[in-house]
Amino acid sequence: MPFFLSLFVFLCGTSWFIFGLLGNDPFVYVSNGFGSVLGALQLILYAIYRNNKGEKGGKPAETKDGGSSMEMGLRNGNEHLERGKTIAVLPTANGGL
Repeated sequence: MPFFLSLFVFLCGTSWFIFGLLGNDPFVYVSNGFGSVLGALQLILYAIYRNNKGEKGGKPAETKDGGSSMEMGLRNGNEHLERGKTIAVLPTANGGL
């Protein structure tokens, strides 16, 4: 998430929190108080990890056969496609809708 988006979400939540306190409206100040605290935590995390850009030149792990360890493609409901079989589609009780 961009830094300035997080900063202005925190500032907006804080201003609504103050508005709720001044108007003595718990529905406004409680929810925006939580948002301000979470926004402050997010800004603290930005300050801690701002210089950490991640691992450079990292490659995905390879399997024994030289392929990638990440599976792409078919999931549980599509095994028939993998095996080359076709299935019959039966009409439903509500007319197929």
